[in-house]
Amino acid sequence: MARRTERSRSSARSKITVVLPELPPGRFYTQKQQKRGPKRQPVATRTRTAPLMVQNCRKSYTINYKLRVLSWLQTASIPCGPSKFRQPTIREAADRFKIPFGNVGRWQREEKAGRYLEISASARRLEGGGRRRKWVEMERRLYECFRQRRAEGKVVRRSWFPQNAKRLYTETYSDTTVSQFCFSNGWFRGFLSWHKITLRAITNKASQLPIDYIDALVNWMKFNRRNSQLRPESPSAPSDTPGEVGRYRLGNICNMDQTPLPFEYLSGRTYNQQGEKTIWVQGSLQSGWEKRQATIQLTIFADAVPRVKPLIFFRGLGIGPTIVAERARYDPRVVVKFNPKAYANSENIVEWLDEQVIPVLGGRPTLMALDMFGGHKTDEVLDTMRAHDITLSVIPGGCTSMVQPLDISINRPYKDILKVSTHQALES
Repeated sequence: MARRTERSRSSARSKITVVLPELPPGRFYTQKQQKRGPKRQPVATRTRTAPLMVQNCRKSYTINYKLRVLSWLQTASIPCGPSKFRQPTIREAADRFKIPFGNVGRWQREEKAGRYLEISASARRLEGGGRRRKWVEMERRLYECFRQRRAEGKVVRRSWFPQNAKRLYTETYSDTTVSQFCFSNGWFRGFLSWHKITLRAITNKASQLPIDYIDALVNWMKFNRRNSQLRPESPSAPSDTPGEVGRYRLGNICNMDQTPLPFEYLSGRTYNQQGEKTIWVQGSLQSGWEKRQATIQLTIFADAVPRVKPLIFFRGLGIGPTIVAERARYDPRVVVKFNPKAYANSENIVEWLDEQVIPVLGGRPTLMALDMFGGHKTDEVLDTMRAHDITLSVIPGGCTSMVQPLDISINRPYKDILKVSTHQALES
């Protein structure tokens, strides 16, 4: 496969012109056929062991099972008198093995035509059998787009297939509406199987849960339960008003977490042809961009009302003509900050509490769950929380993937949506 690279200063990525080899006529994939084994003998010349009587109906049958049924049909003997025997009928074979009557007759015709002689015994479908593919031309063009994209080293995720399939359907079948084509899971699995496409891993990560985390989690839950109890009235403070969870209202139970935002999404998985050992993707012209990242800080409340805006941290001082011009393009629903490390410190946390969190709490007692990041537990942060009746609930280290709502339900789908949006923006 020949590649020719053109670099342009105005483009963030190199333009790769790929020349793909032509596919063999009548086939959509380039896999080589396996060498055929020895020819299978006809049923009449070889006796096979008859399968046992079945209790439940099957939905598909291997070639070996079909031949065993046909062998029983030709070699078995059915008593029809004191000393007489006869050959079983097709109806008796169908009833014995709970096979549709028409299947047995069709298997006989296929076996006499020699269609079972040069095919794997474990196969369940003859060549050309099964349901006919309806959108052949659209699938061919979709597969060519897939091959071109992978040859250029671009990541192919599941969301790429429905977007391009519907676009190609509209272009290919202009006399029909796109509503007639349903990107179902069955069609997608069949498309991947027909073209020998699998989901391959670029990198793998694994984690394991130690048993000793259980004690830490139980103690953390006891802390939350104990601090949610109503406090008695004192000379310095009135008694608490009952809420949905002890003294807390759902709008005053929150969780905040920071998660990295990479500048390029080149890790993870991509669809690729089976058999290739090297799974490569194309990066940007600027080396090291896959290692650079920003940080986004998300906050959610127990009543699912978005009260606090997402906060993004970029590396830098936030000054200069480029930054000033860029600020005018920021979405008003997002707050952007700069610091030298591109992640929040104690000063940023205090600023975030004063500007965004405290104004929406209404002066009521609040339970805030945070991880064990050092910037969450400094004296400045703790003093600010105490002054506004905010109880800090520190999630035990290593347990955020099990009990932190943002890690469990929000961060992963959020990043998946961001990946799709980023890829669409870079290719538009």
